[in-house]
Amino acid sequence: MFYNPYTLWNIYVLMRTIHGVYITYSFFAWLLGSMYGTFYYMMSFIYDPYSVKQIEDKKNILDEVD
Repeated sequence: MFYNPYTLWNIYVLMRTIHGVYITYSFFAWLLGSMYGTFYYMMSFIYDPYSVKQIEDKKNILDEVD
């Protein structure tokens, strides 16, 4: 058992620090995750590097070849 009050205080400070690091990490993970999700959502409307042809688009290309 810890009988020295200073040792108890150091254990308290250590637990408080570890908890603070965990909360800070969780906050930044949440913040960056939500920012990336929003960024990808917005970019899906703006930038489409590989546009996939739909069935109707393919029919128009086949009509032009004939």
